[in-house]
Amino acid sequence: MNRPFALIAGVAILFGAGAADAHTLQLQCHKLTTDQVVCRALYSDGEVGRAMTIQLINEDNEQVLATGKTDVEGKYAFKAPGPVYSVVVQAN
Repeated sequence: MNRPFALIAGVAILFGAGAADAHTLQLQCHKLTTDQVVCRALYSDGEVGRAMTIQLINEDNEQVLATGKTDVEGKYAFKAPGPVYSVVVQAN
């Protein structure tokens, strides 16, 4: 079975913005190679999600597998930690 996106079983977004903030944070993830993935954080108005905390979470036990920050383009690249995991971005 070809599982091009099975590595990313779920994408969770935590909203830290206040009620007055009208735009929505989105996380787009794509496989670059068999085990390399890049995600990009963007707001619905096109603003880039810079310096946002990203966590890779084991779905079985909710253990944090890796933590990092998005770059100036809102991107975070990583080696897939396994076949099933979640990617979580925390809004600033």
